[in-house]
Amino acid sequence: MSALILGFAAMMWFGWGQAQPPPGWSLPLTIGIFAAIAVEGFAGSMVARFRGTATAMRDQRVSRQYGITVGVEVAAIALGAVGLGLAGRPAYTAPWILLVVGVHFLPLGRLFGSVDLLWSGLVLCAVAIVAAVTGAVSAVAPSAVTGGFGGLVLVVAAVASLGRAARHGRLAVAQEG
Repeated sequence: MSALILGFAAMMWFGWGQAQPPPGWSLPLTIGIFAAIAVEGFAGSMVARFRGTATAMRDQRVSRQYGITVGVEVAAIALGAVGLGLAGRPAYTAPWILLVVGVHFLPLGRLFGSVDLLWSGLVLCAVAIVAAVTGAVSAVAPSAVTGGFGGLVLVVAAVASLGRAARHGRLAVAQEG
């Protein structure tokens, strides 16, 4: 299930990168969208194949903590987006959202015992910061950087999750040491 969520997120970020891409970025962003769709297809088949098997979300404590984490994420995204809009800085909404997404991966990585989510979260935070700085010092739109590189990080994370699920023959997040 993680691969399905990550692949969908990757597809959306690659799409957002299409809002104001620099010359030459449209084709790689489009390829990224199709790569994410392909991952979605494989992940969807895994979800169907392993439906009914044990997942981490069946644990009530895990499910509750996941809900709290996602709720805080959504609230932070909304407050930041409104704040940036009121401050006249809507171009920085994409980096803000990617930063919050990256930060929310950190507790989820711990919750699910996934080193991949921890690393992905840290890299997404770095991409968000680089996107904001790039937008401040160049003509490249922050949304292009967050879309292209955030999408890349997420599609790689989705492939890693898909591989882990295939190796373990289930959809639950593997405990890593």
